[in-house]
Amino acid sequence: MAILVLTSLVALCIVAVTAFKVFIISKSSNLQPDRTIDTLQTVTKAHASPLFRIPNAGWGAGYSRLIWAFRQEYRGNVTLELPKLHETLGSSVFPLKPLTRVATDSIVLLGPLIRIGPNELSFYSIDIYDTVHKVNSGFVKDPRNYGEFVQDEHPALFSITDPQEHAKRRRILGQLFSRSNIEKLEGLMLHHIDNFVSAVERRSVSFDIGPACRALEADIISDFSFGEALSAVSAWSKGEEVALVSKNDEKATFLPLMMNFPLLYSTWVRVEDFLCHIEGLRTSSKKGLQQYDEWTHKAWVRNKDPGRKSQFPNLLNVMVSAGVPTQTALSEAKENLGPGTDTTSASLAHILYALSWNPTYQQKLYKDLASHGFPTDFNTLENIPRLRACVKEGIRWAGASVAMLPRVVPKGGVELCGNFVPEGTIVTSSPVWYLRDKYAYPNPELFNPYRWIDDYGLNTTEDVLRDKFYIAFSKGANTCIANHFSYLELYMSVAKMVANFEISPANERHRPAQVAGLNNADWQPVQLPKRKEWVSAVVTEPLLIKTVPRRHV
Repeated sequence: MAILVLTSLVALCIVAVTAFKVFIISKSSNLQPDRTIDTLQTVTKAHASPLFRIPNAGWGAGYSRLIWAFRQEYRGNVTLELPKLHETLGSSVFPLKPLTRVATDSIVLLGPLIRIGPNELSFYSIDIYDTVHKVNSGFVKDPRNYGEFVQDEHPALFSITDPQEHAKRRRILGQLFSRSNIEKLEGLMLHHIDNFVSAVERRSVSFDIGPACRALEADIISDFSFGEALSAVSAWSKGEEVALVSKNDEKATFLPLMMNFPLLYSTWVRVEDFLCHIEGLRTSSKKGLQQYDEWTHKAWVRNKDPGRKSQFPNLLNVMVSAGVPTQTALSEAKENLGPGTDTTSASLAHILYALSWNPTYQQKLYKDLASHGFPTDFNTLENIPRLRACVKEGIRWAGASVAMLPRVVPKGGVELCGNFVPEGTIVTSSPVWYLRDKYAYPNPELFNPYRWIDDYGLNTTEDVLRDKFYIAFSKGANTCIANHFSYLELYMSVAKMVANFEISPANERHRPAQVAGLNNADWQPVQLPKRKEWVSAVVTEPLLIKTVPRRHV
């Protein structure tokens, strides 16, 4: 009798759990609860999928991406949580050895595959990354994701999903972004960096370096893209912030809603447009976007003026001259501003913040710059070991470009880590995981330029594993075309700030704790500030510094 009761209770529990699953899935899939047949088919399909044996990121992930993935994306945690799951969940399913440094630098990662949706896998493996992102791999960008980045219905380089069209656009933009052409922009960058240095010099109190760097990069990118700067540094110097710059992070938080609830989001946009038209009501985000549209239109009109000459090339003119339709060129320029501003500014802010805790390193870097006559040219700057180490470590540590890069498995499917993954499956990963890999970069959460140079700061060092995992600008066909642009901005900005100021933390009481075995006489490792991660990393605490003008002898 007791066994019968126990069996009945177990059966009842199974029915209850199944019913709860059905109800949750019906809600998260916008289905009516009474359409249980369709919902049960969803459950059956999830269990019958070739992906079934791959561990789920969380309960229900195999049934709907809204149950686990959406919640993490919306909170800005998905790229923070998935690496942990790859190690804990994956290691119990995939009998793989831990990654170790061996003579051949061959590598195997724990738990390379995690299921985050019915038809979506997250992968953490540099070898899979190479397979997916290499030229002509057959893996194309996921239209569901990249479609949300399209400006004014005209896809730009980042949002183009067709490989042939992407290659064509990349060839056109290559006229501007090649190493030799980027060097021609030194004067444009120097003009805005000098304005920034002057604005910082007028600051008599401590300040958050994050918004300051974002203003600088907004001016550089807008001038480069449209032939006209936003004057964001001028606004920052007055204690203000240009709305379209300050609202960029806010837009990033909406992307999970846009991708997972497109109908709901488009309905909200139409309602917002209606209220704006009838009542004049505008959210701060809407106001910022409208101001951006107005500014870009005016900038384009002024840019077309034949009597207006600029000594520097800009993205709009180069594209139109190459035969690209005007509206497409405008969309490319608009799409360039957001990522270009966020990523490089975050790297610069993190570098200057880390340097503020390290006066000895600062002083030696100052002497290095002085010995070269405080250069501004690309070749000289990148060959100063202490500066190069700071910039490369800053890009790695800040990990500003954190977006997952989803790709669609090509026709016929593919085998990954011994698992058959059918065609049409979405596979995704984030470059930032490899920049934080604890085997390639021991204590990855610490800023430590001595990963890249010898103890004397005189020579760069070789490290095959470190360099293999350094994919800050991704790799393959979709390597960030602006990598040279970003490096030049950072080299020049860091060099100018160190040449003109002694930088210190605003509050010495928050000095980072000592780390055993890592301390170089010239460097105190600095802990990564708290953050959220959407398309770009968003620091959730101010990076407060003080600057004192140097006395040049």
